[in-house]
Parts: sequence; C-alpha cells; structure tokens
Amino acid sequence: MVIFVSGKKSSNGTFLYDVCKGINEKTYFISGNQKLKEAGFVGVNNVGVCGATSTPMWLMEDIAEVIRRI
Repeated sequence: MVIFVSGKKSSNGTFLYDVCKGINEKTYFISGNQKLKEAGFVGVNNVGVCGATSTPMWLMEDIAEVIRRI
C-alpha cells in the first residue's frame, strides 16, 4: 500500500499521486493523518509513505509514525 501525502490543490501532488496509483492500485491520497483510518490497513504488510515536492518531511514522518501504531 502507498499513502501519498499532499495538499489537495497541489498540481504536482495530483500528478505524482496518479503515477503512484497507476503502479499500485492500493494508493491513497491524504492531506494529513486524520484520513488514515479510511485507508483500511487490515491484511496489509507493507506501507510506503511519500509525497509531493512541497510536502513537509515532518508531516510524512508523523504519518509514518501513526501507521506504525496501527
């Protein structure tokens, strides 16, 4: 599974999300960790977290930490 983190209005983020989704259909676009429960982690062994160029590293690290706790 891929969790793609970006602002909803980011054209770069939208483009990169589409690239990820084209490679892995279990790719989910989120803007923050409030949306993580919707992704459904049941039965998932590996999760990648990535984002747009403008996505802050601290935000992706925070989301990765929330995923570790799930």
